[in-house]
Amino acid sequence: MTDVAVRPAEHTPEPVDRVGGRPDREHRIFRGALVLIIAAAVLVRFIARQPLWLDEAQSVAIARLPLSGTAPTMWDGLLQDGSPPLYYILLHLWISVFGESTASVRGMSAVINLGSAVPVFYLGRRLVGDRGAKVAVVLYLTSPFALYFGTETRMYSLIVLLTALGGLALERVLRAPSVRNVVLLAVASGCLALTHYWCLYLLMTVGAWLVGLVFVRPRLAAARAARRGRAGRSGAHSRGGRRPGAPAPAGAGEQPTAAQPSAAPELLADAAGGARRAVPTWHPRGPVTGIVGIIAGGLVFSPWLPNFRSQLAHTGTPWGEPASFAAVSHAYGQWAGGPTTLGRLLLFLITGLVAAGIAGRPLGGRFVLLDLKGLEPGRTLFFLATGTLIVAVAAGKLVGNAWADRYTATAFVPFLLVVGLGATMLADRRVFHGVVVVAALVGVIAGTSDVRRERSQAGEAAAVLTRLARPGDILLVCPDQLGPGLARTVPSWLKVYVVPTYAAPDRVDWVDYEQRNESANGVAIARRAIAEAGSNTVFMAGSGAYRTYEQLCTQVRATLQEQRPVADEVMEQGLPARVYENYALLRFRPS
Repeated sequence: MTDVAVRPAEHTPEPVDRVGGRPDREHRIFRGALVLIIAAAVLVRFIARQPLWLDEAQSVAIARLPLSGTAPTMWDGLLQDGSPPLYYILLHLWISVFGESTASVRGMSAVINLGSAVPVFYLGRRLVGDRGAKVAVVLYLTSPFALYFGTETRMYSLIVLLTALGGLALERVLRAPSVRNVVLLAVASGCLALTHYWCLYLLMTVGAWLVGLVFVRPRLAAARAARRGRAGRSGAHSRGGRRPGAPAPAGAGEQPTAAQPSAAPELLADAAGGARRAVPTWHPRGPVTGIVGIIAGGLVFSPWLPNFRSQLAHTGTPWGEPASFAAVSHAYGQWAGGPTTLGRLLLFLITGLVAAGIAGRPLGGRFVLLDLKGLEPGRTLFFLATGTLIVAVAAGKLVGNAWADRYTATAFVPFLLVVGLGATMLADRRVFHGVVVVAALVGVIAGTSDVRRERSQAGEAAAVLTRLARPGDILLVCPDQLGPGLARTVPSWLKVYVVPTYAAPDRVDWVDYEQRNESANGVAIARRAIAEAGSNTVFMAGSGAYRTYEQLCTQVRATLQEQRPVADEVMEQGLPARVYENYALLRFRPS
């Protein structure tokens, strides 16, 4: 009887672009195309001139407050907003130098967004290799997700920067534990927590992974070794041992030496043949030291802890509901291509690269073998990205916090590295070039469409009010979330009050927000505005699509209509597909 065995391919192709080789015409075209696409992506980050919407305008209104004094300070604004301080401190310094124009405040995000490409590349080079890192940077610079938040006056570009820097610090700790590296990791961890509270979910996920490496992975490795030993003894007894002259199994008879690192300290390494996925090895104390570094980040965060507790008790996200776990897959759609039609088409291409990054081995030509068990480092990077999202959904259900796609920037960097790694699994040069160029080009086109979308009707409303309003007229804003954007655009002589507080419109006070709105009296607010206006006109900027305002804005509008029946709509509410923050503008003239 003859034994027949099918041997897997032992020599899979090397990466298609070899170092030292002279680039041919095709490769020069590839590089030239990428240069043009990336240049366009850089320019797109500076073209957004639309009026600021709520979150952006609120950020500027808080950041421009003084740091000290008897008047409301930036710290008072942050307590009302429910945000940590780091981004606002940086924006405060930026405004003091460059001013608070729309172009200026968005320019800070663009600069941080572009600067993040540097640590993303160095982190990628350590984890997925030089080629994978380059692809990750190209797809980051042309990503619709990154493009949009590179044009928004919010902290999401800073989150990406700090995530990449924190990843580099963690990799250094795992590779070479030292006091200096632990301090760097602690600073990065603390700064992440001081930038956005969703970063705590990322830190929890990374911490859980490290704990698993310390306590769980050694036990799993020992169990696997025991199973292999039993299987080997069983096979030897049943066949009478290895046939004379037969080759020994790979690794048989080898004993680890002092110079050889153990299996556990391999940092996201995979022994697969072909395209190498291995990265530098861990120090045996690396995971424990990494846990210490993340915990030490609490010392950086600790001065803010009393404020965090106050925010946790009184602010939150009353504007939305907790998400279901389906939001995790939705987040991948946002990362891959965004909400536009082209972005959804890009999702198909990016999904293939993600699958290749998690489990792919190149077989030559256009073929990639998928190992359903997954391969490192893609498997762990995917776990960190997805685990962060799962923790965020679970925490939201527990404490009642809402989900927003923009918050998922906390887990964007591991996703980018998985995509970059997946592209390196394409052994055919033309396929590789085509996939990267198409993904980059479609990303810039889709991202540009998203960046150019109107974010608020504040500019349109200001133009209407400048034409129709007169000194002494009053503008009621319901809900108050429309106020910060309008405060930057409407004529300064116009009296503007928000519902229900009848306060200035530049900042939303989120403290006990839902309870305040539910107890408000819309009739009294409308009558107060009519009494103050006297013979002047009362305008109302309003939308009925905001949570906690379902009845209040309707009540205010009905009272105004009852008291002043000579009313008309002077600005139509925009379509959500064309303008993000949309509302109507009504005019109530005296009889």
